[in-house]
Amino acid sequence: MLIPVTSRADTVLAICKTGGCECSLSPLSAEEIMFMVGDTFGSDTPVDPIRDTLVWEPDLGIVSWSEASRSDIQRSFGGEGDCPIKLFPEPPAMVLLDGTWQWRTLGETTSGCPAALGGMLAASRVEFTSTRVDWNGTFHPDRLAANLPQPDMAGVSPYEWREVGPYRWLSDNVQSRNCTDGTCAEIALALNMTLMTPDRISGLLSLRSSIDAPQAAILAGFGMADCRVQVRYDIVRTGP
Repeated sequence: MLIPVTSRADTVLAICKTGGCECSLSPLSAEEIMFMVGDTFGSDTPVDPIRDTLVWEPDLGIVSWSEASRSDIQRSFGGEGDCPIKLFPEPPAMVLLDGTWQWRTLGETTSGCPAALGGMLAASRVEFTSTRVDWNGTFHPDRLAANLPQPDMAGVSPYEWREVGPYRWLSDNVQSRNCTDGTCAEIALALNMTLMTPDRISGLLSLRSSIDAPQAAILAGFGMADCRVQVRYDIVRTGP
């Protein structure tokens, strides 16, 4: 789950679509940006983390580092001139509403997994039991702890949340790696939550499981060598 880039809070992010880009100096590190946009499992390491630009193409779901100048990046997407850097605006102040909240799965994507897994996830999509939440005026995922998917893995700690921006929390500490007779099995779970409105939280759950073994090619054929799952969800207020 860890992305091999320098963690810093001044990443230059270019959000690019056909017609040009918008460039911002992000208060988040590159790792955190990738998680928020859904590219949890990595991108190329920047040659120069101070100079290079993290390019996000939301229409294609692609995040990548670019050594090109911002004006060249702008032109490559059909824009003109430079791509001036702006600061991310602070979101408006929000106060959560106490009441009944419910977790709802919205959709799943899989990569490198057994062929039947995607269908199984879609078929098992459910709405979780509603729960009463008293926020005490502050958004923190621990208030929802009883309703979160639990990392049922031996030897790993529960979620450890860190704030990665206004109304944004991330836990990517749940990881386990075990090796026996030259075969290593690794699993990692990450979860993020973003408060979108006073009555809606949006998030992404990312799970990666991999096996490194002498028969890796055979395992890959069965979708067991490196399986990555992402599940998007909402937690919404459904009543008082």
